[in-house]
Amino acid sequence: MGSYFNRVCALITEQVENLDKLLDELEDLARSDLSSSRFFATLIDRLRLTLDLQSTVLMLPIDEENWIAIAESGAPSESAQEVLCKRIRAESATPENLVGVTNGCQWMATPIRPSKFSRGCLLAVFKSSGHAGGIAQSLVASVLELMAAFSEIVAIRQQTELESFLDEFLNETLSLCNQIGSAKSIPEASSLLANGLARTLRAARVSVLSRRSLGGVQLSAISGVPIASARSQSIKALERVAKELIAKGRPILRQQPTTRSPDGTLLPEMQADGTFSNLICTQLSGTLARGSSPPVLVIEYQSYPEMVSGAARAPNLLPIVGDAWERHVRWLRLPRSLRNVLLGPIISASALIPLVKWTSLIAIAVLGIMLLTKPIEMVVEAEGALEPVTVRTVYANQDGFVAHILVADGSAVRIDDPLVQLRSPALELQIEQTEGESRTLFEEVNGVRIAINQLDPDAPDVIGNQSRLAAKIVELETRERNLQQQLKLLYEQRDRLLLRSPIDGNIVAKDLKQVLDGRPVRRGEALFTVADFEAAWQIRVDVADRDSGYVRDSFRGLREVPGRETLKSEIRFTLASDPAELFPAKIHWISERVENKHGLGCYVEVRAVVENESLGAQQAGAGVHAFFDCGNQPLWFVWCRPIIEAAQRRLWLRSIVGNE
Repeated sequence: MGSYFNRVCALITEQVENLDKLLDELEDLARSDLSSSRFFATLIDRLRLTLDLQSTVLMLPIDEENWIAIAESGAPSESAQEVLCKRIRAESATPENLVGVTNGCQWMATPIRPSKFSRGCLLAVFKSSGHAGGIAQSLVASVLELMAAFSEIVAIRQQTELESFLDEFLNETLSLCNQIGSAKSIPEASSLLANGLARTLRAARVSVLSRRSLGGVQLSAISGVPIASARSQSIKALERVAKELIAKGRPILRQQPTTRSPDGTLLPEMQADGTFSNLICTQLSGTLARGSSPPVLVIEYQSYPEMVSGAARAPNLLPIVGDAWERHVRWLRLPRSLRNVLLGPIISASALIPLVKWTSLIAIAVLGIMLLTKPIEMVVEAEGALEPVTVRTVYANQDGFVAHILVADGSAVRIDDPLVQLRSPALELQIEQTEGESRTLFEEVNGVRIAINQLDPDAPDVIGNQSRLAAKIVELETRERNLQQQLKLLYEQRDRLLLRSPIDGNIVAKDLKQVLDGRPVRRGEALFTVADFEAAWQIRVDVADRDSGYVRDSFRGLREVPGRETLKSEIRFTLASDPAELFPAKIHWISERVENKHGLGCYVEVRAVVENESLGAQQAGAGVHAFFDCGNQPLWFVWCRPIIEAAQRRLWLRSIVGNE
């Protein structure tokens, strides 16, 4: 234990000048426009490396009594975090700092603001060596002084973010409080709360859940979704997160700091249960006296940097919104008759609004019935092409050039068969440079070890020289391990330069050797495709954007028609080469995006599986003309649809814009 803390003390003593420079650089970063996620990660990582700690954690408040580890460097330290939170709640006065031991590891914590742990704190966990003694007081003072300097830099960052919040989000926050205060029911207030917080905190999705009397939870509102199905997988997952918060009694933080796993694969931004990988679950509590249980908020983000930025704004935003919520919910819980008496003339005037509304709706309904005529079938037509269902494109995964083409046009391949060998001179050069650096570090480590062995044991500064050289060896060995890991990744990249077949099928390309052999390629560039002609076939149809709404509304589930029942996925199509014969197909995918292909107009892609086995490879790529039965519509609407849609775009939209 003593040798480890002596080394920590030596690190602080030897790096005085470097520490001043490091603190100045971190202060400049705190005032810059660097994202909060990168700034916090950089700061705690520098603190851990400077003191050779097991881990460092930046804990920020999410409400008055709970904190979340918004950034962590090193080995996990959940037990130390739990002990620290309990100590903060248990302290009657506001301590300047806290020191303790958890699982044999010494830890220290300093508040971001002097003697105010409620604004956040820095936690440093030392490495365990199995010694029962504590840290020398001189070392404690030095470490706490250095941690206080890092805490001041975090406070500067918080002040900068607070100024940004006041400049950009204060008006949105006040507007949200006013909207909640004008809600006529708790469900309406919940919907306004979810959508307003999603907008103000720049979140991908915000869910508001209320507690049930028997300990369960129920979704009250979710941003962007007017009516959510309680049986959906994502809703059940959100309820599980809320139950976990109630059981633990503290906020839940789920984060994915990196977008790629250690093996290099891209991590999904959403998990299998339909929730985002980055989320914060907390209770909405204001500064007023609490009545019933506050609602639970699940705030989800598409990326880790967006979540860190939202978590930094939450302590300034949630108490304000929580106060507005508590005030209005108390008002809504009063009996309606009592509220009517209190509001007086305002309620009397507003009582006429439903009468006017229903009168208008009845008049519009009567007018609509008068305009109805005999319904006829509305058919949407679109052009497309016939192709196999299983088609995969082979892309270049590195910048370089094509060294060898191992297949020919139209040749049959099996999955994982080698197709193309790429070569990347930049990657080879990087490998050679990394190998050279590794050899140099290895020789330098040996040289330092020889220098240690040659030290004079009778020299007065032999211990200091040994410590300095030992620290140098540790530094060089760490760099060498990092280089070996980098080499491993580079070797894996070089192995992936051999492109393999993603599926069983045939090569679909034209003049493959002439077009690709020896040609330079860019990463992500499509080289050719592999298609399985033996599997099912489909038609890929481009439906005009103005017709896509009718197709989406009609081809979902089953549609009941008087006297018969038809499957919504069935359509008909003809080949451009033989328009006299109709073939059936079943829709299996409708794109949710609108694309402008080659500037020819906006289209929505629809794919349908072909059921006729006579269609095959001989018609691959053939043009098709598809027909979508979009149900029955009034005769005047089917005949005049282009005129009606043009009037909607030009007259109605123009009048709306003019009124605004």
